[in-house]
Amino acid sequence: MKSNSISRIILKNTFTLFNLVNIILAAMVAFVGSYKNMLFIFIALANTLISIINEVRAKKIIDKMRLIAEQNPTVLRDGKSFQIKPELVEKGDIVVLSLGDQVMFDSVVIEGALEVNESFITGEADNITKHQGDELMSGSFVVAGTAKARVEHVGEENSLTKIQASATTIKTADSKLFKLMNNIVKYISIALIPIGALLLWARFRTEADTTAAVTSTVAALINMIPEGLILLTSTVLALATIRLSKRKVLVQDLYSIETLARVDCICLDKTGTLTTGNMKVKDVIPAENADEKGIFDALEHILAYLPADNATSRALKAEFGRGTKKEATGDYELIPFSSDRKYSGVRIGKTDYLIGALDFMTDDKDYLKQGRKLKGIYRVLAVMKNQKLLGFVRLEDEIRSDAPEIVDYFYKNDVDIRIISGDDLATVENIAAIVGMKVIRGIDLSTIKSPNYRKLVDEYNIFTRVKPAEKKDLIKALRKAGKTVAMTGDGVNDILAMKEADCSIAIGEGSDAARRSAKLVLLGSDFSSVPSIIDEGRQSINNLERSTALFLAKTVYASILAVLFVVLPLSYPFTPIEMSLLNFACIGFPAFILALEHNTERIKNRFLKNILQYSFPIGLTVSVAMLALSIAANILSIPRVELTTASVLITFIIDLVLIYWISRPLNLLRGGLFLSIIAIVAGAFFIPLIRNFFEFVSLSENTLITAVSITAASIVIFEIMKNVMGLVAPKILKKA
Repeated sequence: MKSNSISRIILKNTFTLFNLVNIILAAMVAFVGSYKNMLFIFIALANTLISIINEVRAKKIIDKMRLIAEQNPTVLRDGKSFQIKPELVEKGDIVVLSLGDQVMFDSVVIEGALEVNESFITGEADNITKHQGDELMSGSFVVAGTAKARVEHVGEENSLTKIQASATTIKTADSKLFKLMNNIVKYISIALIPIGALLLWARFRTEADTTAAVTSTVAALINMIPEGLILLTSTVLALATIRLSKRKVLVQDLYSIETLARVDCICLDKTGTLTTGNMKVKDVIPAENADEKGIFDALEHILAYLPADNATSRALKAEFGRGTKKEATGDYELIPFSSDRKYSGVRIGKTDYLIGALDFMTDDKDYLKQGRKLKGIYRVLAVMKNQKLLGFVRLEDEIRSDAPEIVDYFYKNDVDIRIISGDDLATVENIAAIVGMKVIRGIDLSTIKSPNYRKLVDEYNIFTRVKPAEKKDLIKALRKAGKTVAMTGDGVNDILAMKEADCSIAIGEGSDAARRSAKLVLLGSDFSSVPSIIDEGRQSINNLERSTALFLAKTVYASILAVLFVVLPLSYPFTPIEMSLLNFACIGFPAFILALEHNTERIKNRFLKNILQYSFPIGLTVSVAMLALSIAANILSIPRVELTTASVLITFIIDLVLIYWISRPLNLLRGGLFLSIIAIVAGAFFIPLIRNFFEFVSLSENTLITAVSITAASIVIFEIMKNVMGLVAPKILKKA
């Protein structure tokens, strides 16, 4: 879905079936003048506001992401040059490019020469020289030179526009919580319409008082929707984002916390995660039968012309100096580095000086054999002069001091590690061994002509010489293999793969586009924050799974009672205002407190288990209790005010039993929670002002005996049903 306008977002989240149902129910209560029974509308309002705020926030993040800078290009038409808006440029136009310009359209150089930086697109930091006939990629920047270029693609055909279209698409949250709540609200809201109509007809048939008929109908319907669950979930996840911000982690999608907590496969680049990205020269090794002076002479020529704009070139120039341009500066040609070529250099006259990956520069078996002997923890760069191997420079990539601890954390938490790197296979494998990867199965993708990615991800966990276009295919294959995948990235070349992943993590020092398209951003570029994010997510989701039982128990018994009281000519035992008390004291308040407890256990997907073992038994128990009480009230002629008071008292005690079971083992916090719940309800029953507001009354002897008897029987029924479901649930879960 594309980024919507703010007005459309407001309309979309306001005019929903859920809100329509709440407004109709509130209007019904207002119509009969029972305004205090309208408290439920504030929860619906809060839900709507949270949805609007979250989506507007996401829209602003997406809208700020501009892969193409806002500038007016200089165009030549009819021999004249002038600046026009980008949308007015046509295919075939001639644009003038110079230092500082961003290439806004896929073009071909027709006159002059440019040095451009394509790191925004490819992730490679080396500058590239473009001559007449060379293609220019939209999104690259001109760092030197002046040229005229013919526009080849505009609009949607522009290569970067295609990336932007994907990057600016808001991906629907892949969240079990999100789906659960939406489905519950969706299906119950639909069911409310026919049930509500029948229930209102039944209430007018049995109730003499119109107000009582309407309020009891509204109470029955509003209790079927777990409104507070959505509010609680958004609140808990929002608090988690605040705690993560203190660790310099920016959360751009609330539900991404849950997704990362469920991740069982994380894809890492070597640089910035396992290593710091800082490099230094280890040593220089001359080739066999080569003069040691030759390699230093070649390095002097190369370093005189190559820019120091990446970690490798900076390390070389720090060790060997910047070189001296002894030859005429006009008689040279820079051979720029590219992610496909894997080497760079300079051509001076008829002499080529090259430095880079040996297997990309030659296929000489003897040279390759010498290179293989040196492969290990160090990055090995070969130095050549006119296809003659002069020697090797070994560079040391600084390994993060906490890398072994991070790797060990992933292993202990059943998170599979995959390394995706553009570096040499042996180098990456050795670093993987040092940081503690237990199983190392690597493959150089440059050796595979037609890769079967689905098969590769099953057989290997380290992928090297990976081109930008191959990253997305690897992520897609992992997801098809059933993995929940997180991916780290720092460049525009990572965006499509990051969007393909279930959860994307951007390094703070990376490109602005990568940061804005990621669900999580490590502002401090400190990858050691990831375990903290996973722990935070596990705490939130584990506790919310437990709290879900409270909300769904109410949904179960409210739904059962709504159907029963359509058929039975009995008084409905609740009013909306009384249910507001129960919803707060026995559901919202304990659920919120329990959701804040420290709990970093592995997520066990207990939604269905909680429903079967707790929500369903307690829902049936309350339904049986309320049915028994209503029948007794009809037989014993118990007044309606005593019926509703007794109903709240019985339901409160049964809810306490549920809270006890989902809170075991009790500790100081949970014990304090129990006392607080009892105090809240006791205050509502015994403090005159509050008691009158909720319309509670003293129970007669007959009503009190009936209530105590039903409560005692209900606790026994719950224990029996819980034990039965304990036996049945594993079989149901196994089939599910």
